[in-house]
Amino acid sequence: MSENQSTATLPSAGFFRRLAAYIYDALMAIAIGMVATMLGLAMVALATALGWLVLDEGVEHSSYLVSQIWFQGLIWGSIILFYIWFWCNLGQTIGMRAWRLRVQNKDGSNISYTQALIRLFTSALGAGNLMVLVTKDNTAFQDIWGRCQVVILPKK
Repeated sequence: MSENQSTATLPSAGFFRRLAAYIYDALMAIAIGMVATMLGLAMVALATALGWLVLDEGVEHSSYLVSQIWFQGLIWGSIILFYIWFWCNLGQTIGMRAWRLRVQNKDGSNISYTQALIRLFTSALGAGNLMVLVTKDNTAFQDIWGRCQVVILPKK
């Protein structure tokens, strides 16, 4: 029996397990945002040192950085890429792995990049998981729109 066939019949993940994974992943997203901020600050400092960027007197690198749309794109893009890469390639983020959760198609295969984007943008920063509390089959809003499911993996 293939791995896809064996994971297709696993139980759906409940609210509290999803919440625990969400907290782990939120900490990871904060760390990714911090790294992206360090990269942004390094780019601005380098551009200033090389004379490619001239800041007004009294304006610090950080003040300049937070007003730039490319910087917002760098932070959010990094976080979005984290989720999409992990969901599409491994079926799990770091938090999901810690709580033995996996996002997958109904047949047990990994979700596509399109599904991952739909899932990410319909999750409402995790609030879509509240729907799990009122559905019989533990389905979240983003599971419906992304046409996927979150299952609990067995202990090894």
